[in-house]
Amino acid sequence: MGNGSKKPPDTKIRLKKFDQPEDDSRVKLVVYASWFLFCCFCLVGARLWYLQVMQGKYFRLLSEKNSVKSIRLQPYRGNILDRSGRLLAGVEPSFNIGIVLKDAGNIEGLLSRLEPLIDEPSMSVRMKLVAAKGQPAYLPVIIKRNADWKTVARIEARLYELPGVVVEVAPSRLYPYGKIAPHLLGYLAEVSLEQLKSERYSHAVPGDLVGKYGIEARFEQELAGESGYKRVKVDARGRMIRVVEEKMPKSGQDLTLTIDLDLQLAAEEALSDRPGAVVALDPRNGQVLVMASSPKFDPSIFANGLSREEWKALNDPLYSPLVNKAIQGQYAPGSTFKPLMAAAGLNEHVINMHSSFFCSGSMRLGRRRFRCWKKGGHGRTDLYKGLVQSCDVYFYNVGLKLGVDRISKYAFGFGLGKKTGIDLPGEKSGRVPTRKWKYRRYKEAWQKGETLNYSIGQGFLLVTPLQLSRMMAAIANGGILYRPEYVLGEPADRQGTVPVKPAILKTIRQVLAGVIEDPHGTARRCRIPGIRVGGKTGTAQVVRQVKRKQDEKMAWKFKDHALFIAFAPVDDPQIAVAVIIEHGGHGGSAAAPVARAVIERWLQLRSPKPSSFLERTASVSSMYRERPDV
Repeated sequence: MGNGSKKPPDTKIRLKKFDQPEDDSRVKLVVYASWFLFCCFCLVGARLWYLQVMQGKYFRLLSEKNSVKSIRLQPYRGNILDRSGRLLAGVEPSFNIGIVLKDAGNIEGLLSRLEPLIDEPSMSVRMKLVAAKGQPAYLPVIIKRNADWKTVARIEARLYELPGVVVEVAPSRLYPYGKIAPHLLGYLAEVSLEQLKSERYSHAVPGDLVGKYGIEARFEQELAGESGYKRVKVDARGRMIRVVEEKMPKSGQDLTLTIDLDLQLAAEEALSDRPGAVVALDPRNGQVLVMASSPKFDPSIFANGLSREEWKALNDPLYSPLVNKAIQGQYAPGSTFKPLMAAAGLNEHVINMHSSFFCSGSMRLGRRRFRCWKKGGHGRTDLYKGLVQSCDVYFYNVGLKLGVDRISKYAFGFGLGKKTGIDLPGEKSGRVPTRKWKYRRYKEAWQKGETLNYSIGQGFLLVTPLQLSRMMAAIANGGILYRPEYVLGEPADRQGTVPVKPAILKTIRQVLAGVIEDPHGTARRCRIPGIRVGGKTGTAQVVRQVKRKQDEKMAWKFKDHALFIAFAPVDDPQIAVAVIIEHGGHGGSAAAPVARAVIERWLQLRSPKPSSFLERTASVSSMYRERPDV
């Protein structure tokens, strides 16, 4: 290598100079990343400090609320018993499935998992959730009542993936005899938002079942009881760890009725499915022994909600299953009005026992002919024959002698045309027509022909079966009008006396015995060996017809109503019965056998040895009398 040769460049130094910009960018990146992480840690630390120090108390309380749940304990509803202490309506344990909306989270996702488990239509569940809009979110919305064990087991097994779903053990109404006296007992259904605003339902919360009809509604506050609560600590999966605090509920009061289960069953069995009503009273004090209305309904179906088809059937205008026909049905009394007419005629001295009129089968008044039910007529007829054979012409004449004003006076005096005062919602007053009433209603004067119709219980006159039974009871007890009472232990409420002398009523009772005992009496089918029964048949025309068709050729809804009133025993009356069979035809053939079934059962109850039927009802009642452990 010579002196003139050049020194090669320093490669190492050149590479360092080339790398210098890259190293600087890396340093800056590290610095920026460090500052970013530092800021994030500062923000997180500040947030943790805020949550733990500034908001620590709030979240501590919230945590406690999430781990401690408050459970409402529903009280046992009071039992409803018959006069002998047999259970008519009680309680039994049941399972309800509900959703607490505040804990549910994604409701659509929850429902998609829940619906296959509960075997409930999705539309039905959603409608219940919509209906619960506005109620407190911490209260469960009941989506299925009376769930079976299999459904409950499926829910419990998957409860961890069903947030907000709760299974409640709650008492539900039990009817050990099924559809017994549903119109009197009533039914329970879910409380409405309007009812929750009322002081009467201050004890209820959304989702509760309350009395909506009959005795259940009338005595809601007494039967409902007072709810309690239980505060329990639960783990993250909702399982109970321990009870923190507990207040036991207070059961509702039991209610004992004057109803006799045996007589009630006898009446309902005799009525069968025929539309109508049966009322039996104790004439000595006004106690209600029987109150039956037909068709019946199942009181247990209302708790779970009704389908459209069920609601439509219950509101059928032709049969009216939801109407308590014993106090809300208003009918022309027909010939059951004739004992009142006879008593009024004797009391006003327009007739006596020997007064007679000739019946040729009709009576002419002006240009119109008023017919007797017996086409060939009854011939010469006195009071006994007139009542026993129910001669219309005889009472046409009595009516003309009395006049509309006096007939109405006695009708009111026997308790017709006004409510009896029974402590049940919805009682109708019936109608007793007067001159003033007709002019006010139709702007027309009263006509004599209307008095003739009035005299045989037709025309404008309307009564309820309860009013008829009370009228019969007043005739039987010597003239006392009691307010009908269905709660045992309540004192007899004597509302007044009928405006007829007791001696005349005694005569009427003996004549009414002839209606059943006389070979020509219209109620021969009500004869009962070993006891004297007094009664009166009635047939009430439904539609006006110039030429009456034979019953078998008429549509059912156009046939006459069949009525019968009775009391027994004649010499010591202890039961008074009124029966109506809608469109049943003749009182003697359709209604009298029903009254006979009730009186026969009453007679059996007085015998020293109870029937097998009584033993059977007693055993069924004892099975359900005690409240179950829930």
